[in-house]
Amino acid sequence: MVFFSIIRQLIKALAIIAGGAVLLMMGITVIDVLLRLFGTGITGAYDLVRACGAVAVACALPYLTAVKGHIAIEFFYHKCSRLGRLILDSLLRLSALAIFGVLTVQLYRHGLALLASGEVFPNLGLPVFWIPMLVSLNFILMMIVFLYHLTHPGREFIKP
Repeated sequence: MVFFSIIRQLIKALAIIAGGAVLLMMGITVIDVLLRLFGTGITGAYDLVRACGAVAVACALPYLTAVKGHIAIEFFYHKCSRLGRLILDSLLRLSALAIFGVLTVQLYRHGLALLASGEVFPNLGLPVFWIPMLVSLNFILMMIVFLYHLTHPGREFIKP
């Protein structure tokens, strides 16, 4: 289970990055507002906050999936037997695998298209291709967690 151990550590590291991105968003916003009181501001603050928001959401998703932090369909779960819950959970995870598989491929292709076109943030001029590629990497990690949950029903991948 060395593979899953490495994935766990990677997911935890990405969760720390997500937290750092949220702190950075808050810091940029506060400093920008304070500087605007003195007639100046941070050039590209909007671009930086957007990028940090994307990083925060993308990097937090695998951790949230690993600890089973998503909202379950409780109404249906309570109406089902243990076998029914297992079947419903398996169907939802298989559906999620298919959906995130398609999203992963499409986001990666979009990142390649952005790289080829040279798309940049409007104010900063920094490239944006890495954002969809980062999201696709995190979706791959989510799919690994979904596979773990399918093979180990009822267990979290990471203990919160």
